[in-house]
Amino acid sequence: MTVSYYRKTPCTFYFLIAAIHEFGLFITAIGPYVIAAGLGVDLARISIVWCKLRYFLAAGFGAVSSTCACLATIDQFLTTSQHAHFRQKSTMKNAYRTSLFAVIIWWLHGCLWLYFQDMSPKRGTCFYRINAFFIYTAFLFCIGICIIPILTTVTFGILTYRNMKNIIALARLRIDRQFTSIVFSQVLLSLIGLSPYGINLVYLITTSNIQKNTDRIVKESLVANIAYLFCSVAYGGRFYLFIFLSHRFRQTVKNRILWWRTTAPPAILI
Repeated sequence: MTVSYYRKTPCTFYFLIAAIHEFGLFITAIGPYVIAAGLGVDLARISIVWCKLRYFLAAGFGAVSSTCACLATIDQFLTTSQHAHFRQKSTMKNAYRTSLFAVIIWWLHGCLWLYFQDMSPKRGTCFYRINAFFIYTAFLFCIGICIIPILTTVTFGILTYRNMKNIIALARLRIDRQFTSIVFSQVLLSLIGLSPYGINLVYLITTSNIQKNTDRIVKESLVANIAYLFCSVAYGGRFYLFIFLSHRFRQTVKNRILWWRTTAPPAILI
C-alpha cells in the first residue's frame, strides 16, 4: 500500500488538512516574534491591520485544526466498526464535504475578530471593543477549542479501542493498527496540551470582573504563557508523533532530507 492509496483514506486527508492549518497557526504565532527579534519591530503595537488579522488567523487555523483532529478520531471509529453501515460512512466523499464545511464555517466565524478587535492609539495595545466579546472569545476557546475536542477524541478513542478488541483480523492489519496507534497518541497529546489552556481560560472568565494588582497580573501572565506552551504542543506535535510511532514515516522523512542518497523516489507508507 503506497502513498497513492493513503491519499484516498479519510483519516490521512483529515490529518493533512489539520497539518496545513497547524503550520499556518505556527507562522501566525511565531512570525511576529521573529520579526521583533530580528528587526526590533513589534507589529502588534504599531499595526492595526495585524492587530485584527492575527486573531482572525489564530481563530481560523486553530479551530479547523482541532475539528480535523476530532474528525480523524471519529473516522477511525467508523473504519474499525463491526457494523457495515458505520464503515460505509468513512468515504473520501464525506471527508471532502465535512472538511469543506468546517473550513468555510470556521473561517467565516473568524471574521468576527476583524470587527471586534481594535488597537488603542495611546497605549499601542490590542483590545476588544466590547467586554462581552472577550467573554465570548474565552468561552469559545475554552469550550470549542479545548473541552469539546478533548471529550470527542477521548470518547471516540475509547470506542475505537473497543472495536479493535473485537476485530479478529483486519484486511490491512499492520497499517490500520499503526493508524489507530497514531490516533490514540493524538488523543493523549490533545489531553495534555489543551487541558492546561482550557483551565486557564476558565480562570480568566471567572476572574474577569475582579480588580487585580500588578503582582497578580504578572503571575497570571506567567501561568498563561505556560498554558500557551502546552497548547502549542497539542498543535505542533503531530509531526513528531508520526516520527516516533512509524518507522516507515521516519525512513521517508530521512529519505526526503537526504534526497541525494536515494536512487529512486521513496514511497510513503505509514
